[in-house]
Amino acid sequence: MRQRFVRNNVIIARHKLEKRWQDSQAIDDFTKGPFDVWIERIDPCDEDDKRVQLKCSHYNPNKKFEPQVWNGFVNLTRALDDTWWIRAPFSIRSNNQWKQNAIVLTAQRNGCSGARNVLPPDLRRFTTKRGTPCSFKEGVSYFRNTSVKFEFPKFPQLPYGHYRVELEAGQQDEKKAEYCFKTIGHVIPKV
Repeated sequence: MRQRFVRNNVIIARHKLEKRWQDSQAIDDFTKGPFDVWIERIDPCDEDDKRVQLKCSHYNPNKKFEPQVWNGFVNLTRALDDTWWIRAPFSIRSNNQWKQNAIVLTAQRNGCSGARNVLPPDLRRFTTKRGTPCSFKEGVSYFRNTSVKFEFPKFPQLPYGHYRVELEAGQQDEKKAEYCFKTIGHVIPKV
């Protein structure tokens, strides 16, 4: 009798654990998946750096399918090529604070090619074409009512949330970044 009671409790406990596992998988599947991105703001990391002046249109839930509109300019004072490194740590907003390094993308070598491979198609026009040596040309790139649709084919799923990204780029022999931009954006479910 005692052995049957213990066996029934083990079966019940196992059933509860399996149920909890299935519930957690359902929550996990709900918090990541196909996504859309909209950018809240783009600023230079240093307030004295005037090389980035961009304003982004606000997200309108009634017009989900319209791309975001950018106005402003980006001034590259030095050309960026494959001799540069790139680092992009993503912090996610959770419990009213930023959780550092939720996702970290790095390219120790071939920074330009790494960036070109993950850039949304609307921003690839600022680099050289595939099959040629990669470079972001020195100079000023203007955005005047430029529509930007963020699609990242290399990332089929991302966790939904409110992100802060500090994109840094520098030459391989230098530890200090030449360029640094802060971006705050949102990853939301694709509709």
